[in-house]
Amino acid sequence: MRVLHVVSSLNVGGAERFVIDLASEQLVNQKLSVGILSMGLQGEPLETEIAKEEFRLHFATSISKIREILKNYDLVHVHSSHSLLRILLASFFTHIRVVYTRHNERVHQSLKWKCIYFLARLKLDKMIFVAEKAQKNYLSIYPQFAKKSVTILNGVLPISPIKSSSTKLRLSHVGRFVPLKAQHYLIEAVAKLSPDIQQQLSLSFFGTGELMAHNQKLATDLIPNVSVEFHGFVTDRDIIYRQTDILIVTSETEGLSLAILEALASGTPTIASNVGGNPELVKHRHNGLLYSYADAAELAEQISLFLEDQSLLKEFSQRCIDIYLAGFSMQQCAKTYRSHY
Repeated sequence: MRVLHVVSSLNVGGAERFVIDLASEQLVNQKLSVGILSMGLQGEPLETEIAKEEFRLHFATSISKIREILKNYDLVHVHSSHSLLRILLASFFTHIRVVYTRHNERVHQSLKWKCIYFLARLKLDKMIFVAEKAQKNYLSIYPQFAKKSVTILNGVLPISPIKSSSTKLRLSHVGRFVPLKAQHYLIEAVAKLSPDIQQQLSLSFFGTGELMAHNQKLATDLIPNVSVEFHGFVTDRDIIYRQTDILIVTSETEGLSLAILEALASGTPTIASNVGGNPELVKHRHNGLLYSYADAAELAEQISLFLEDQSLLKEFSQRCIDIYLAGFSMQQCAKTYRSHY
């Protein structure tokens, strides 16, 4: 089977990282012929990651060029809502199968999207959700997709659980600096902690984006005495989680967070905003903690809990690995996708 994965760009993001991992598993272990089509610009960060693999990499935005590329594949797997319309138009009047994975929980309801989804009903073979809540929310608005819909939980490749040594509790945020990721709430939460507690912490931010400079200034202004590092774009996930004791997720919305999945794989507990698919991965007081989105005071209290009870880190860490092995390996995820292909 020849499978083409479609992304809106090769900038760093959870969906884009997932596509590369899934394609790698399909190529190496499932022996599929795999390609990736980006509708972004050449030279974007994740292009170097794809270059390490034996994928066919395409760049196209025009319907005619996309149609030519599709002739070389049996199935096209779309991972971006912004790419969906062009794929639907390019694949119309062809026999190629179209699968669409929605990686977030937001439900489009504008007239534009109602028209796109009308077209999708005619051509789409399968609509895949990465969280049960996301599927439920979507079908409450578009029940006509019920027979085409299924939830497949994302997976990630294994990550080393070994941590480097540190005298401080290391908090990390992994994600692009865009509004919905809301990294500023982590900075505001740490600012609410006492100076004594602040001295026991360090913060690391992994990612780039439009709001990075804003958050750098905010950290300088609000927590000048806390060790804070902005690492920028880091591709090696072993490096990220080796120096992370607790992952902090501050997002306004999430489908099934790749960062949390990576944290599970590496035995890293997470404190996450109680939105989207986060509660499907983080079980409160079992393998991590949940807090109300945008509540910096509650987030500050939960950070303090790990310092007050040192045993939580070890207990939650082992449960994270157990949860990952039970249901979130990329091997299992790829097998489920293959069955629906």
